[in-house]
Amino acid sequence: MDLAELNDWMDQHHIAVVRTHGTNLDGTGLGKHLKRDKFLSYLPNGHGMSDMAATMDHSGALHMTMWHHEREPNLGDIYLRPDLNTLIWDGTDPDLGHCIGDLTRADGQPLELCPRSLLKQLVQQMKESGYHAKCTFELEFYLFQESFQDLRASKYRQLTPISAMQKGSGIYNIRNAFQVKPFMKELTKRMEWQGIQWEGWNDEAGPGQVELNLSPLAPVQMADTVVRVKQMVYEVACDLGQAATFMANLGGTFGSGMHMHHSLSNEAGESLFYDPNSQDKRSELMKSWTAGIVDTLPGAVSFLCPTANSYRRFKQFAAVPMTQTWGEDNKSTAVRLLSHSPSASRIEHRLAAADVNPYLALATVFAGGLAGVAENRALIPEYSGLAWGMPASDRDLPTTIKAAAEATKNDTLLKKILGDSFVNYWVKTREAEWLAFHTEGADAASPDPTLWEYQRYFEIV
Repeated sequence: MDLAELNDWMDQHHIAVVRTHGTNLDGTGLGKHLKRDKFLSYLPNGHGMSDMAATMDHSGALHMTMWHHEREPNLGDIYLRPDLNTLIWDGTDPDLGHCIGDLTRADGQPLELCPRSLLKQLVQQMKESGYHAKCTFELEFYLFQESFQDLRASKYRQLTPISAMQKGSGIYNIRNAFQVKPFMKELTKRMEWQGIQWEGWNDEAGPGQVELNLSPLAPVQMADTVVRVKQMVYEVACDLGQAATFMANLGGTFGSGMHMHHSLSNEAGESLFYDPNSQDKRSELMKSWTAGIVDTLPGAVSFLCPTANSYRRFKQFAAVPMTQTWGEDNKSTAVRLLSHSPSASRIEHRLAAADVNPYLALATVFAGGLAGVAENRALIPEYSGLAWGMPASDRDLPTTIKAAAEATKNDTLLKKILGDSFVNYWVKTREAEWLAFHTEGADAASPDPTLWEYQRYFEIV
C-alpha cells in the first residue's frame, strides 16, 4: 500500500493507535503503542528501540558480557521496521491496529539477532532452490481458574486447572473440553476477527491443558500467527480473570510442546516430498531433507527447548521425544513422516517445547533440511517400535540446557546454515540461563518446577 491507501485502510478500520510487535531471541514480544500519525511518520524504517531489547533474558537482565559484533560499544539504538503486510485490526479494541516487524540496524539492514529476519533468509534460500514450504503448529498451553495476580500473590501454590479432572490425566475428554469452552470460544472469536484461521482444539493430556491446531500457512506468516495467538491467549486470560501459560512443564507427567508440521512443494504447488514411483512413496528430496533434520537433532534441541524449564518435559513415556529417531507415522520418534499421499506428505517435528520462539524453531528445522540436501545426507535406519524406555545409547538427546548448548556448539551443519556468530551467541545466552538457574535460587535436584521457574517463565514465555 502507498501512503494514501494506507490512510484509507486505517480510516475504514478506525485505527487511531498501532501496536508494533517484534521478538527477541527468547521470543519475548517487543514493541510500542504509537499514535497513528507517529506510526506513519516513521515509515518505512520504523521506530527506534534500545538495543538492550534484543539482548535481555527472561528476567530483563542484559547479556552485558556477551557483546555481539553488531552492537555498539555503548547502549545504542536498533529499529523495529514494520512489515505492512502484517497490519491488522485488533477486532476487540475498536481503535487499535497491530503490525509485526523486523529488528534492523540503524542503516536498515537486518539485525543478525532478529529471529524473524533469520527465518526470512532461510525461506529465501529455499525459494532459490525451488522449494516452497507450508507449515502449521500445534499449540499446547494450560488454563487456570486463578488470575495472574492471585497466582503471583500465592507464589504459585494455588493452581486450579480449568478442567473436570483436577487430578490424573486424560486426552480428548469432552467434559474437560466443556470446562474450557468459554475461554476457547472467546479466543477463537478474537482470532477470527483478526483473520487467523484455525482447524480445531481439544482437551490434552494434563488437567487444564488445551491443544489448538492452526491452519497451514507460508513459514513467516505461520510464525507471525503463532506469536499473535500466544499474545491473544494471554490477553483473553487477563480479560476473563484467569491465567494461561505456555511454560513447558508445571510438574506432573505431561508438559506442553509445540509440534511443527511442514511440507515442500514446487512453484506449481506439486508435492516435492511425494514420489509415486518410490516403494515408500518418499522422494529423494524428502529423504535427504529428513536426514539433515535427524542428523542435526542433538544440536537443534537447544533452539527448540530454550529454557531451563523446557528440560523438565524430558521423561520417558510422557509424549516427549527422547532419542535421535524418525519413523513413518510414529509419534514416539522425534521426527514423524507421513508419506502415503501427495496432499498429506509432510514432516512433523515433535521436539519443540511450548516456550519456543516459532521463528527460531522453523529456522532451525529448515537449516537441518537444507544441510541434508546440500550434503546429500542418507537417512539413518527408521525406528518402527516404541522409542521410549530404550537402553542408554549415543542416540539419546540432551536433557539439560547446558548439555544441549554444548551439542549446538559442536554442530557444524547448523553453523553452516545459521552462521557461526549467531550460533555462538545463542550458546552463550543458554549458558547464561543455566548459570542463572543454578545461582539465583532454583533447585536443579527438585522433581518439580521451582518458584524461580514460575516467576521467570509462567507469565512471559
